[in-house]
Amino acid sequence: MSELNNNKLSDEALEQVTGGNDGMSEHFSVREINPRWVKVTSSSLNCRYAPNGPIAKVYEKGHKLKVDGITTDGLWYRLWIYNPQGGECYGYIYKEYTERI
Repeated sequence: MSELNNNKLSDEALEQVTGGNDGMSEHFSVREINPRWVKVTSSSLNCRYAPNGPIAKVYEKGHKLKVDGITTDGLWYRLWIYNPQGGECYGYIYKEYTERI
């Protein structure tokens, strides 16, 4: 099955994802990607309930996270988190402060 039919992006295509909205509104689109591990490169990284939304939790430098989606503007990774308010939900981290491992 091709990547397009699989709704997965290759590494090259992932780096080319552009467009979508500015991430400032509550409406945003996410594309599924092949799950990958990333590491936090900033001193701390806010994980939010939505891009630019309320903070769900904070990760420290070096923390490893498994992401499975990216916003269509290419700025935010999506990951599955344990919600501090109870249960599980998706969270979003700013891609710029991570590196793929």
